[in-house]
Amino acid sequence: MYGEYELIVATKEPWRLGLGIGAYKALVATGREAFVKLREAAGAYGELLDLLKAHKWIYIKLATDDGFRAAAKQNKKSITVAGVVMHLELVSGRGGSLVAKYFTRNLGKALAAADKLKAAGLRPNIVKSGPNYVVYIATADLLRLAERDGEIRRAIALYLAEKAKDGTPRQREIAEKILRRRPFSIFQCLSASSRSEPRRSASSAGGYGIEA
Repeated sequence: MYGEYELIVATKEPWRLGLGIGAYKALVATGREAFVKLREAAGAYGELLDLLKAHKWIYIKLATDDGFRAAAKQNKKSITVAGVVMHLELVSGRGGSLVAKYFTRNLGKALAAADKLKAAGLRPNIVKSGPNYVVYIATADLLRLAERDGEIRRAIALYLAEKAKDGTPRQREIAEKILRRRPFSIFQCLSASSRSEPRRSASSAGGYGIEA
């Protein structure tokens, strides 16, 4: 961040605000200080921006508030979909993809979670993994959710950015591939429907494929 960002203000008297750049521009701050200045400039309007959950305001807070950033880092691997808390995960199969999973040892809870997701227009699957039932939604559903839900869009963007930077070699490869095809940037998230369809088995419970 440091040195990469500049806060420049157009003014008739640039020398009053900072280092003059040209005839009518002043360089007010660079690097992290630029974000600090932006947050200070918001003043009381910062409370309104908090309520609105404005995405650019959140990025300013991530850059300037250590506590806010720590909380965001702790929660960025999970999303809430139709009242179901699900964890994001990169999977290696079929070229690599991003899924969201809900874990429980209770089949009834798994089916109830799947019902909620289905009612929200999604296509959940249930698999058996050791002692757990795992309800998951595939990349196509996640991208559709990201198109209409800013919180989910942000969580996916942060998760992919983290894995592209600090993940295992395979995680970096998958995250970078998804980011190239569907770029989640700091100020926008462009997504397209994935062509991949989740695998379903012939056996079922409550209308959902249960894969062993």
